Amino acid sequence: MTEKKQIKAITTGKRIWHKPAGEVLADVIQEKEKTFLKAWAHYQKAEDDPEALHDMRVDLRRLRVWEKLARDQVKTHKPTRKRLKALAKASNPLRDHEVTLDWLDAARRDLPQSDALNQLVEYGHKAYTERTELAFSEKPGLKPKLKNKKGPSLALWLHQTVDQRISVIDEQLRAGADMAHEARIGIKYLRYLLEPFISELPAAKDTVAWCKHVQDALGDFHDIEVFREHLPEFARWVIEHELAEVAALQGEQSQAITKVFANARDPIIALSGWQHQQYERHWSIWADKRDKQLDILQRNTANLLPQIEEKLDVGQ
Repeated sequence: MTEKKQIKAITTGKRIWHKPAGEVLADVIQEKEKTFLKAWAHYQKAEDDPEALHDMRVDLRRLRVWEKLARDQVKTHKPTRKRLKALAKASNPLRDHEVTLDWLDAARRDLPQSDALNQLVEYGHKAYTERTELAFSEKPGLKPKLKNKKGPSLALWLHQTVDQRISVIDEQLRAGADMAHEARIGIKYLRYLLEPFISELPAAKDTVAWCKHVQDALGDFHDIEVFREHLPEFARWVIEHELAEVAALQGEQSQAITKVFANARDPIIALSGWQHQQYERHWSIWADKRDKQLDILQRNTANLLPQIEEKLDVGQ
């Protein structure tokens, strides 16, 4: 049975809605953990599969999000949570490297041709294509357990959690660029929260689709922000490669050394200007559609919350 079918079996039927939320959520976490462990096993032996890292990170992210969402109702093994967090942190640079190389290649296409820029990009591909070994101990697992048998029903917990998260997302999206990344994280949590209940809550499907759309819209904006943080690293690539060659030569080498720093300076200036243009463009694209997307979210919420309220009655 696939994870999708297993989760559907856990989260469907009239009986689930009046069960303690922690009981159902513990089952969901357990299935998410099984899915992650399969993806982790595949990643370890799939050196030729470029999607293995991405798939493992997605399943790891889903597992950690669900553990956090349910933390008030489900007890899990703290040392395992720490190991999962450490794995996520260790794998973040690998994803950042892929994205950064994509943006560097885009910048090289957009900017005037330059030998120094071309060389910088090549240094980047050499620096980022080396496989980094990740380590993770699979046992013991999270061992999710219900915290309180007298806790809220699944229907009540889900209604409160969805309502609260949508309110925060709405506030963050209205706050502007400074809160855009936090809003995107909150949207991811809302999406993962609702996905298992789509078959029981028809309006959840529209909200999940909205989450995916807005995540994508804000994703490029965040990535281009992160790109700017790498500018000092780009300069270091050039200096480390080219200055080492010059330093091996005898004599003052003033012209050669000056050229090394020029080869670092000029592409960084160009990339800095290009990044700013991309930043402004991507934010402008989002700002033009933000009000419409907020209206859609409110309409979806007006349909979704009453459907969850109906499940409250089912549980009585």
